[in-house]
Amino acid sequence: MSSVRPLHKQSAPQWQEAHASDLIRQMLSDAVQGGLLFPSSVKLLSFSQHQDGNQRQFSVQTEAGAFFIKCQGREYATHFEAEQACLLKMMATQTIAVCAPLASGVIADADLSYIVLQHIPLAVHGDWFSAGQQLAQMHNHTSEQGYGFDMTTYCGETPQDNRWNDNWADFYLTQRLEPMFNRLQQTGVRIRGMSRALSKASDMLNGHQPAPSLLHGDLWSGNIGFNPDRQISYPVLYDPSSSYGDIETDLAMTELFGRFPQKFYQGYQSLTELDAGYERRRPLYQLYHLLNHAFLFGGAYIDQSESQIQDLD
Repeated sequence: MSSVRPLHKQSAPQWQEAHASDLIRQMLSDAVQGGLLFPSSVKLLSFSQHQDGNQRQFSVQTEAGAFFIKCQGREYATHFEAEQACLLKMMATQTIAVCAPLASGVIADADLSYIVLQHIPLAVHGDWFSAGQQLAQMHNHTSEQGYGFDMTTYCGETPQDNRWNDNWADFYLTQRLEPMFNRLQQTGVRIRGMSRALSKASDMLNGHQPAPSLLHGDLWSGNIGFNPDRQISYPVLYDPSSSYGDIETDLAMTELFGRFPQKFYQGYQSLTELDAGYERRRPLYQLYHLLNHAFLFGGAYIDQSESQIQDLD
């Protein structure tokens, strides 16, 4: 008889195996009990579902309207709370539309956390000129507390240190770049040129003290869409990782993974003139997101990060 003990496969969490309609009703019922949604929200008419990594997502039609729901393990609650806080902060500016957060919570018995968002049908293309203008208007909203945010936010899965700081160079070096390099080192990935990057960043940001503007924080083409109705078409932002910082960081991200259409920049600059130093700082601000991708996905992003460091002027 073999002395090797059989391996027992760990069972999946209840929320992962639950039937979709039952899980949807459970989350909507929890939101209704919390006074966050109307009771008719639990009267489910139709839904579609999608799996994004460990996250289950649902587009839902109920008697109370249409919702987009995301759920994940209970430990993910802080991510959903941060997403809700970012979206509410952006909504408060009344400048650009977002997928409004309607409810979030934790269902302890099912070991899950969730967020319910306004469901807006989205198209890839639309009025890019207005999108640029509306982002510029959002960027006009600033914080008197300096650079940072009221809570930890997440760029993808990566937590961001948002403790308030009144010095932009110090904030970007010690609360953005250095933590990212440290995370990579802790996972056994050493990015060549780290010392050069930090030295260049210190030099490039010396004396640069921009207004602490409200940022989206992860503004690439996958986080903006357009309501497709030609009569009321408008840009919509979602999946933010907000903080208050340099507007150039948002713009640099729009040029990293497939540049936004030129009309977007024309719209933006029709209201806000870019500083002459933006072209030089752009690759530095893009480096943060490349490092984050290297941390999350590895592979070619490691080489791309190292190449970006060498290109810093």
